[in-house]
Amino acid sequence: MVSRVYIDTSVIGGCLDDEFALWSKLLFEEFRSGIKIAAISDLTLRELEEAPQEVRQILFELPTEFIEYVFLTEEVMSLADTYKTWCC
Repeated sequence: MVSRVYIDTSVIGGCLDDEFALWSKLLFEEFRSGIKIAAISDLTLRELEEAPQEVRQILFELPTEFIEYVFLTEEVMSLADTYKTWCC
């Protein structure tokens, strides 16, 4: 089974940051080769709309078959509320 890894804008932008570039680029190589699937939320996609073109380009160069989109739904909101009640 292929691992799914949730990524946000900081992971994508990390490809252009000296401190994190090595690890972010290695992760994106695993996405490109199909070793892992990039799980990306609708929130991350909205944040990328405001990001520099070079950051957006990193995500858009991934093959679509290795990207899974996850969306904020009522079920997700309910789960988050349940977790907040349980843990905090």
